[in-house]
Amino acid sequence: RWVKKLIAGGDGAAAGAYAEHIVDQVAYVLRTQDIGVLMCTPPVLERLAQREDLAKLIEDKVRAINWVGTQMDADTRHLYRTEVFPDALLYSGYGSTMILGNASERPGLTDDEPCVYDPFSPYMTFSVIDPETAEPVPYGERGQVLMHHVSKSLFLPDNLERDTALRVRAADARQTGDSVADIAPVQEFDNETVIEGVY
Repeated sequence: RWVKKLIAGGDGAAAGAYAEHIVDQVAYVLRTQDIGVLMCTPPVLERLAQREDLAKLIEDKVRAINWVGTQMDADTRHLYRTEVFPDALLYSGYGSTMILGNASERPGLTDDEPCVYDPFSPYMTFSVIDPETAEPVPYGERGQVLMHHVSKSLFLPDNLERDTALRVRAADARQTGDSVADIAPVQEFDNETVIEGVY
């Protein structure tokens, strides 16, 4: 939240210093511990890749990189997979505290395809709707993500997220709700401009 305030206030230098502080913390862990899986956001991964010594540590130690939290375009994902970190499995997840979980990237996608996320149905489900009408958008169209968590321990339906996505058909006919792809933030949420930070 702090770095988003810095970005909103136009203090890019302070926001950059904050991000570098995070990278310095990651660097210490990479240098001093055996790390097999790195979980981070695309802005942090980008900064790690820009430091040659840290990119080498990741190449030598890390077998899987799980990126989450903010968006990554297909070209950047392809670059990381083929040139920057070719020996690590690069995959993503999409989730929210409002569904108490995470949907992993659908396996088997090519680098040309957007990341598709299949929810942990029937407990966590997605809908992709027109926010003006609350009706589902057609498959392949962009709408706002509506998340639901329905389980024995919790009932949290109809949580409108600060994300838009393409509505995608489920890979499995037994899945409840939609799958989602090409996640992006909405421009405004509750009359406030949405700012992506470092996570």
